[in-house]
Amino acid sequence: MSKPAAPATNPLLNPPELPHGAPPLDQIRTEHFLPAFRAAMAEAKQQIADIKNNRAKPTFENTVEALELSGQNLSRISAVFDNFSGGNSSQELRAIETEISVEGVKHSNDIWMDADLFARVKAVYDDRASLKLSPEQKVLLNETYKGFVRSGALLDDGKKAELRAADEKLAELGTTFRNNTLNATASYQKTVDNEDELKGLPERVKAMYKHNAVEAGQPDKWIIKLSPPPIDISEYAENRALREEIYKARCDIAFGGPYDNRQVVLDMVAQRQKKAELLGYGDFASFVLSERMAKDSKTVLDFLEKNRSVYQPAAEEFLQKVQDYAQKTDGLAEVKPWDLSYYARKLKEETFQVNLEDVRPYFDLERVLDGLRKHAEKLFNIELTETKGKYPVYNGDIKVYEVTDKKTGEMIGLFYADYYARPGEKRNGAWMSTFRNRGLSDTGENEFSIVTNTCNFAKPTPGHPTLLSLDEVRTVFHEFGHGLHALLANGDYRSLTGTNVKWDFVELPSQLQENWAKQKDVLDTFAKHPVTGEPLPPALIKKIHEMDNFDAGYMGLRQTFFGLLDMKWHTIDPKTIKSVEDLEDGVIKQSWLFPREAGTQSTAFGHLFGGGYAAGYYSYKWAEALEADVFSKFEAKGLYDRDTADRLRATIYSRGGTEDPEKIFEDMMGRKLDATALFRREGLLPPANDDAPQKPKAPHIHRKFGS
Repeated sequence: MSKPAAPATNPLLNPPELPHGAPPLDQIRTEHFLPAFRAAMAEAKQQIADIKNNRAKPTFENTVEALELSGQNLSRISAVFDNFSGGNSSQELRAIETEISVEGVKHSNDIWMDADLFARVKAVYDDRASLKLSPEQKVLLNETYKGFVRSGALLDDGKKAELRAADEKLAELGTTFRNNTLNATASYQKTVDNEDELKGLPERVKAMYKHNAVEAGQPDKWIIKLSPPPIDISEYAENRALREEIYKARCDIAFGGPYDNRQVVLDMVAQRQKKAELLGYGDFASFVLSERMAKDSKTVLDFLEKNRSVYQPAAEEFLQKVQDYAQKTDGLAEVKPWDLSYYARKLKEETFQVNLEDVRPYFDLERVLDGLRKHAEKLFNIELTETKGKYPVYNGDIKVYEVTDKKTGEMIGLFYADYYARPGEKRNGAWMSTFRNRGLSDTGENEFSIVTNTCNFAKPTPGHPTLLSLDEVRTVFHEFGHGLHALLANGDYRSLTGTNVKWDFVELPSQLQENWAKQKDVLDTFAKHPVTGEPLPPALIKKIHEMDNFDAGYMGLRQTFFGLLDMKWHTIDPKTIKSVEDLEDGVIKQSWLFPREAGTQSTAFGHLFGGGYAAGYYSYKWAEALEADVFSKFEAKGLYDRDTADRLRATIYSRGGTEDPEKIFEDMMGRKLDATALFRREGLLPPANDDAPQKPKAPHIHRKFGS
């Protein structure tokens, strides 16, 4: 590793003058991070000491707001590091990740567990009834006080020490989990000698595997990797043995071998339980859910059980249809997990008389992005302008857009778009992140957000542009929905703006955007034939809509299973867990269609063990119920009805965590949630008016918000 960079030459500590405080991504190297972290931490500690040692009476301004505005350099550097570790990682970077993570947790605990600092915050909190605070200031005061309490401020010194140890161990384990997953994913490849083994795969897929082989110096072969995920093999490969091998390889990520996450998962669950008990909760789910819309485990489990009762019969009926089709067409006696996508795709195409590969050419990634831009501009009255060379990036594939408000001309954000897979550098999946959240700087300027979207689509190869599936198109819209949540944010305090909301609300703005991705008015802006330039034919759009609810029961049960698995991990006594496999098998038996045939979901379940969704994965379905209801308003009023769109921006997309999410939702809708809207959309409950024909609705895929 290179020597630590001197502060004067460290672009993290002395960033060059770039427009709007954009990060100097092209200049940052691994050796810059540790010195920058430590210098910024020292600065933040001094700022905290100044607040704590202030002899003036504690006030909102000199204590609570001062805390909010402290440590901004550290936050800036941390955001850059998080984006590098997710999208531009390396063995060198991963080697320092645990050290940085643990030091960051220690620093946070030094703040949250400081008795003198908490005494000042508590003095302001206790006097809150007499203070003349704005609604946002009241929320910040309340959240700051709760943050101290939930971080152990009320514990005695002995329990504080135990909580510190648990937090530091969790930081270490989380880093290990992420790195094991990334390394295990990158370490797998299958070399194919005979093209016949790839029979059934579209030419675009075989071209990608050929490109992998050429890059590896084996031009007469084909190489399959796990990044981007080889979903096409599951759906198109006639070679059943290949489907099985790739299915099991994906299930076996970080399960056994040199990057085994099984003990990491068990250790994390134990430490989370310990943390919950120290803070006075029976289990980790109770601790987490006390600060969610759902409030408690019973509410979540009742919600998931309601979903299971609706989805499981529909999923079992769907599986039987696929089984009957496989038996009829290929004499297959039993559909295995690696068969389901293959035969389901064929059955769907036969049922609706459409070839899904015929749709792909209409979804060139560049055209999709242009359509997404036009959609967002029309819905929210904004403008996205691509820049070239103005803002540095760490990879040439990344594009940067300036986002402005059409009505005022005001600049409201920067958007970094990073869509191509980079095995070994970028973790799998799709997510949104930020380099900076909307809010006041330490000099009093209200700065706009700097936002990223990251995906893992196959990079174009000669003669083969990046053509997306319908699900991948919705992924692009989904992640930009998260991005819009940050870009359209209003508010003064970074900890309350944008996606800083209760986590069972955070997927509402993202999942909502998926609804527009298959509307004809939107498709006409980007779904063009690559040769003729003609739009996607209306007859094909009609067939796409007819297919919407083809597997709604199966997909709904899948998400419900993940939610139940999450809740099982975080409500059970860790001492009773025999193994990762045993716990997962128990949940499978109660709520899934197939027994486990290979590794586990849990050992590579980054949402739970490498991100922020622990005891919160149910929020995908929870938020889906919310967004189904919201989109019904656009269906009634018009896809781009100005009044409805302006209200959407002014409520759900702009307020962040500055207000209670139930109030934000009700301000948007003018009423409380209609909880049946989602099931009706999926065709699993009759329409609200039994005499009215049910309109076709778009199903939803689920992508992570970020880890």
